[in-house]
Amino acid sequence: MGKLIYLITTTLDGYVADKDGNFGWGMPTEEVHMFVNDTLRNVGTVLMGRNLYETMKVWDDIPTQGTNEFMPDASDAMNDYASIWQAANKIVYSTSLEEVTTVNTTLQQVFDPAAIQKLVQESDKDLDIGGPHLAGQAIKAGIVDELHQIVVPVMIGSGNHWLPADVTAKFELAGVRKFENGFVHLHYRKKASS
Repeated sequence: MGKLIYLITTTLDGYVADKDGNFGWGMPTEEVHMFVNDTLRNVGTVLMGRNLYETMKVWDDIPTQGTNEFMPDASDAMNDYASIWQAANKIVYSTSLEEVTTVNTTLQQVFDPAAIQKLVQESDKDLDIGGPHLAGQAIKAGIVDELHQIVVPVMIGSGNHWLPADVTAKFELAGVRKFENGFVHLHYRKKASS
């Protein structure tokens, strides 16, 4: 059985992007990027909404080795992530998209937590849910098994928050990692019911 994980980069005050959608403050170093890759290495399916899909589909064009005309400065971590991305199945949830153009990608209009929970239970790989809105639906449904928050030491005051409002849930700290650039990874697991 796999796990449903939510990995995201946030500011100290918990935002994934500012009010204009900018997230340049969160660009990872090679060290951070390789750590993210290792965290996602067992992911077989990525779940995302339209906005994240539009941002992430560039990874279909980034080389898995070396550089190309599209990405002349691709690093080892970028090559590695491109391999992870391209190998994974992707499910995009959108009512406005008419088609998806990346490999191994399907389009669905409705996010069904019960169907995702069944997919997780039947999978030998993990599933990664991306984007705060879609992840928020999964968190509200109580189906997210692990939270991976990479905290960047900046505050932006407002924007798109990483967690949904008005949800109660219990998680336990499973790990902490500090990076040379000051970023910190916080890993939480859903607390078992007692």
